[in-house]
Amino acid sequence: MSPTTRNMCVATLGGQPQVITLALDLLRAQGTEMDEVIVVHLAPTTPRYGQALQRLYAEFAADQYAGRPCRFRPLPVQLRAQTITDLDNETAVNAVQTTFRRLFQQVKQQDAIIHLCPTGGRRLLGMLAFSAALFSFDEADRIWHVYSPDAIRKQMDGGALMHLPPTPEVQLFRIYVPTWGPVAPGLPLPPESDTPTVVAWQQQMQGAEQQARCRQVWDALTLRQREVLRAFADGLTPQEVADRLHIVLGTVNDHKTAILLECRNVWDLPPDERIDYHWLREQFAQFF
Repeated sequence: MSPTTRNMCVATLGGQPQVITLALDLLRAQGTEMDEVIVVHLAPTTPRYGQALQRLYAEFAADQYAGRPCRFRPLPVQLRAQTITDLDNETAVNAVQTTFRRLFQQVKQQDAIIHLCPTGGRRLLGMLAFSAALFSFDEADRIWHVYSPDAIRKQMDGGALMHLPPTPEVQLFRIYVPTWGPVAPGLPLPPESDTPTVVAWQQQMQGAEQQARCRQVWDALTLRQREVLRAFADGLTPQEVADRLHIVLGTVNDHKTAILLECRNVWDLPPDERIDYHWLREQFAQFF
């Protein structure tokens, strides 16, 4: 990681601004300081939403947070220069997805680590942020969830309190998820893509990952092992493989054992998961 790498928090916001400051305080307690905080929100059509934004502006006076430089950037979801007020139709949902994908791509171009906090605001807003992260994040990025019990949530409701003294009752959990971003860098996803395009892109990436695994196994095999693997991929049984290659069945099984061991390592399969020549056919049929 570069010594100049920046930490950037992307958070969702509704009427509870303290969710964001709680996350920042807990991250600071872990030794992670943010260089910028980007808050994604719908149009503040209610006083509650407007007040939430104003409380956050006050926390980042002069682009500082807790006495340290930190830029605050509210980011309203927009569609053709008009802000989205609610997630009540597919067009609005696509606008949110586009906002997050475009934002994540811009941040990654800055060599920054993203810390996503999707706890605030509408549940669907957080879900869409989470979904976009799967396509954009790499192993350095983080997704966080702030947990607090009901009594504390009531005490802090609407930003009545923006900070708390350290307490074990409020916790920050990292959400571990597989991300598709690093799998197929040759298959970029346009940030304005609609949902069907995202699904098609995901399928492409899954295919690319499968091809990469098959190639890794293929490159590790001997010439004879490759011939055996190709025969299994063609749908042959072990005896049929022996007949095609003019070798005894025991030799086919020895090669099969070596091939399966290599596959188990590449696919990171647990020792108790059974794989056989049928599995080889399913995995490698498209590879050839």
